[in-house]
Amino acid sequence: MGLNRKLLVFSFSFSSIGGPLALVGQFLENITPFEVVLSLIIFAPITFLIYYLMNKFWDRGGLYDYVVKFTPKLSNYFLYFWFFSYFLYLSYTVDYIVYYILDLNGLISILLTIGIAGSISIITFLDRELEFLFASMILQILFIIPINWHLKLVNPYELSITNILSTSLLYICITLTPFVGNGNKEGINSILLAYLITGAIMLLDSFFSVPKIIYLISSLSTFSLILVEFYSLKSVLSKFSNKSKRYLILAFVGFTLASLINPYMYYIYTIVPSLTALYVSLIIFFISTTLSIRNELKLLGFTSLGLLAYGLYSSLQLSSYYLLLEQILTIIIIGIIPLVKNRLFY
Repeated sequence: MGLNRKLLVFSFSFSSIGGPLALVGQFLENITPFEVVLSLIIFAPITFLIYYLMNKFWDRGGLYDYVVKFTPKLSNYFLYFWFFSYFLYLSYTVDYIVYYILDLNGLISILLTIGIAGSISIITFLDRELEFLFASMILQILFIIPINWHLKLVNPYELSITNILSTSLLYICITLTPFVGNGNKEGINSILLAYLITGAIMLLDSFFSVPKIIYLISSLSTFSLILVEFYSLKSVLSKFSNKSKRYLILAFVGFTLASLINPYMYYIYTIVPSLTALYVSLIIFFISTTLSIRNELKLLGFTSLGLLAYGLYSSLQLSSYYLLLEQILTIIIIGIIPLVKNRLFY
């Protein structure tokens, strides 16, 4: 890699948090400055604990490495829920870009879906995710500077607890930063810098009405986040097989093409179990972490678990019998896989 690793790690962390262009373009319109500040404070324990663990050791296995070290019996549970969540994310987010952000349909939507999947596959196959994310970071920063934006007519001190907690959960993918590790600590402060800079940008932009064009351009940020997810999945799978990259790419392309049968239904019926599995995996991770860290940090662990428990609860589709059943079955089926595996092979 020709670029300085610190810059590449920072761009990875910067993109993982949303990235910022997506946070501003897709979610900030109805959020007040006070709610932004509180959301950053509430999520701060998760960011700090991830940074704390990265200072202990930091390798490509990311969160999985920590669970293996601290509570090995929970490691397979974490891995299966986490992998299931982020693998589904890859394909349904392509549909989200095409059919929801850009609001396209017909032949052009099919061609763009295939084009996005193909572009991601090529970047991933060539192992050029970090370089792309660096370029994407620069563009995101340029687009989220509020030049010629109009001030919002809103009370900056108005707040909604639901808005605050929901906004906090938007930062959840910053937990992927550990997966860019390579055994040394170069660029380790990137997660804190990315969090603080993103927070400052969101606070500034929350005083303005976000132009429609920024919403459309935010598809670049969402595209970049797919690459962050792909890189993280590749990193974990490389611990088990050298051929995992090509299989992952083929599976991604296959699922994305299958989604074209009915992209709207595919999106709904994959994002719901994906979010459920994500929160379960992170709850497992923070249980493992909280049991293992120093006593003076355990309060941060319990605070993190509280936010994730809210995330899991808010993800439950209580108004839809079929989606709720899908979520329950997801938890049950993935939960019993390690038990069956242990019975068969040990």
